[in-house]
Amino acid sequence: MPYRIKNWDRLFETHDTRKLKKMSWVPVPNKHDGLGYRTLVGEQNGFQHYAAWILILQVASKCPQRGLLIDDSGRALDAKALATKTGAPAKV
Repeated sequence: MPYRIKNWDRLFETHDTRKLKKMSWVPVPNKHDGLGYRTLVGEQNGFQHYAAWILILQVASKCPQRGLLIDDSGRALDAKALATKTGAPAKV
């Protein structure tokens, strides 16, 4: 079963992105004083996890169904596939 970004349409789409068939960018909140962000980056390896999340969002924005981590053939993208696509370590 593939991973899906929760609330993708509400959180990571805008009226501009909905017009695009292929995305080359993804809108990401830039609130660095929020509790969620500060809690995440305050944890051990928090910045690595944040970077991994941003990479996952970027991959998800280019998937055939945005927000659903699958490739063009419909296969689920796992940590190894995401690592191959982004160059980030699979363990992160």
